[in-house]
Amino acid sequence: MGMDIIEPPPDLQSVRGYWERNPVAAKSVPYPLGTPEYFAFYDQLREVNEPPSFSAALHDYSAFAGRRVLDIGSGNGYVLSKYAAAGARVQGVDLTRTAIQLCRQRFAFAGLRGDFLVGNAERLPFRDEAFDCVCSMGVLHHTPDTEGAVSEVFRVLRPGGRVILMFYHRNSLQYRVKFPLLRWLKGTPLQQSINEVDGVGNPKGDVYSRTELARMLRAFRDLELSAGVLPWHATGSLGRLVPERLRAPLERRLGWFLYAKGIRP
Repeated sequence: MGMDIIEPPPDLQSVRGYWERNPVAAKSVPYPLGTPEYFAFYDQLREVNEPPSFSAALHDYSAFAGRRVLDIGSGNGYVLSKYAAAGARVQGVDLTRTAIQLCRQRFAFAGLRGDFLVGNAERLPFRDEAFDCVCSMGVLHHTPDTEGAVSEVFRVLRPGGRVILMFYHRNSLQYRVKFPLLRWLKGTPLQQSINEVDGVGNPKGDVYSRTELARMLRAFRDLELSAGVLPWHATGSLGRLVPERLRAPLERRLGWFLYAKGIRP
């Protein structure tokens, strides 16, 4: 199978500018940013794709009570608030000021404690071996130097610490079927389809196969890779033709999200 030709990534300023103007999923939420209604509606949207039971199994929130957890690209604080509610000492870092303000607002509404700062995943402002768990959900494939960001994850994670990451999946129905159809029907370039999963104008998105992701994460041990999430809610009558018993196996094989969990040796 030949490698797809993907345009070179833009600089970090372009990425920051896009996400500053377009906080994650904000255009899908019919309430003002930072209001209780905004957070409640966002949470409902997210949990259509990642139910709370799935999220709890992936992150094992209660295992990190009293321990230090870093979320890189903390967005509006959804994941980090779950760790904090389970008793973790949490730190969020995000490229945009808007996201950091949203995190602080979410935590204030929930009565949770956490520290948040604006920072760059490629040069994290933390000392070596500072955290017991580092997570980053659907973020590192948007930064220009993804491999550099992964090296930073390794650096700030203590030996024996847990890494939990999510990337876009190359061998998914989205990438192998939907995006080629869009290219054929509308002339939409492949790279544009990848980027615009997160909105028109998004300048950077990458996809990884299991093999490619395992290679990039080779410094970690006990690596577990799993796919998930097919947008059944967006497929209408076509999606209803797929029996319920087949949905989970299809998601594990062809889902758009590729999850990785591992341990720093």
